[in-house]
Amino acid sequence: MKKVLVTSVVAAGLFFAAPQMADAALGDQTLRVGMNHADVTELQEALKSKGYFTFDRATGYYGTITADAVRKFQASNGLKVDGIAGPQTFAALKANGSTVVAASSSNTSSATLRAGSRGAAVTNLQQQLRNHGHFSSAVDGVFGPLTERAVRSFQSARGLSVDGIAGPQTFSALGQAAVSGSTTQAAASTTLRQGARSAEVTRLQDRLRQLGYFNSNSTGYYGTVTTESVRRFQAVNKLQVDGVAGPQTLSRLHGSNAAAASTASETVSASSSNSSIGSSIISSANRYIGTPYRYGGTTTAGFDCSGFIQRVFSDVGISVPRTALQQWNSGTTVAAPSVGDIVFFATVNSGPSHNGIYIGNNQFIHSGSSTGVTVTSMNNSYWSARYLGAKRIH
Repeated sequence: MKKVLVTSVVAAGLFFAAPQMADAALGDQTLRVGMNHADVTELQEALKSKGYFTFDRATGYYGTITADAVRKFQASNGLKVDGIAGPQTFAALKANGSTVVAASSSNTSSATLRAGSRGAAVTNLQQQLRNHGHFSSAVDGVFGPLTERAVRSFQSARGLSVDGIAGPQTFSALGQAAVSGSTTQAAASTTLRQGARSAEVTRLQDRLRQLGYFNSNSTGYYGTVTTESVRRFQAVNKLQVDGVAGPQTLSRLHGSNAAAASTASETVSASSSNSSIGSSIISSANRYIGTPYRYGGTTTAGFDCSGFIQRVFSDVGISVPRTALQQWNSGTTVAAPSVGDIVFFATVNSGPSHNGIYIGNNQFIHSGSSTGVTVTSMNNSYWSARYLGAKRIH
């Protein structure tokens, strides 16, 4: 009799443990873009039940559609909006339905955001605009001039009224754009860039090798070799040359009309190469507009002038010295600056004490002591009187 009782208790324990194990399956690991796992399927189904995941089925692949759904859920439920499904997001998903804000009652897509707006809804908007290739600056939750410009760009591309205000029609179009032209969350909906590590990077490298642009073994890591391979592919295929494999680049790369390396000339002219690198430098520099000035600063917490330049060039795989004087001495003098060249100024004494990156149209981007990272005209009376010359380090 005693033995039977023990067996019954064990059986009851197993019976009650089963639901706990099932619950634990969703949330026992942090999920993020690039993952392909059964836990992702459970995440998608949970988001779908609350109205956030709008794809027709759960795929198990964590692409941009899933990341957008997670961001919307996070914004609606007062969580950090990063598109990563971690412990706090899982806890909110598993909470009683009455404590979780469903998509139908979310103000993320029904709110009207405009210049001056701040908060998680703006963060979500900026991230969606970035995913669709219209926003390349820092995602900071502040609806400023750059966000307004990105909204106008998206509205124009989608045939909407172009007013720079993110209202219901704009949010609706952003949601539709996430799934248009795709029946699966394939690689073409993902943006891959230097530092990424995933199976999609391996697939990218395999395809680049097949077309003759990538001569190394596929590693799944997006390093400088992969970046340069993507740049060469973009140049030959007449795409924006930035070394970032976004939707347009991936669509062309995996499409039937991708031009192989053999179709291009074996060498690229110096002017063409410089133009490509210059575009990459400017693309990197624009990401930091609005970053504050900090003497001796080399991080996004604050840059001084030469620290900003060192960081931007490092982003595109080019090593430069630390100080303005060292950068002046290491560069090659050019008679007139081209996009991506460094322009120098004498602000303290007769030597180079300030510098910035030339972006064309007689403008440069720099970290000024009173402005932080900003774009300034070289025709400005202060800067034109102190201009020393331009150097090329790429």
